Amino acid sequence: MVDTIIRVTVMAVLTLALLNALHGTSVLVRLARQLARRAPHGGLIFWLPAFGSMRDVRIWIARWRGVLDSRDPALMAVRVDARTVIRRHVHLTILAHTWAVALAAVAPNLV
Repeated sequence: MVDTIIRVTVMAVLTLALLNALHGTSVLVRLARQLARRAPHGGLIFWLPAFGSMRDVRIWIARWRGVLDSRDPALMAVRVDARTVIRRHVHLTILAHTWAVALAAVAPNLV
């Protein structure tokens, strides 16, 4: 019985993790498309920076802040979806860990 519960739980967690990974991938693709639309050279300056000094690093960070703090509705939707993906992943991790601890307390011989 406990073996069946463990297998069902593992399958449910893996399925949810896969769906969350797919959602996270779609969020990254949407962000990349928005950056390519807004920046010259397809947004490569965001993904592949060339730092020559600390000033270049500060400029790169300021560009990311400018994009992520933007009031553009498309980027706001990307931020909301990214927060959802992160929140769901943290929740799933905590839930799976709690379940493992509870199972170890109930059936210490199986662990």
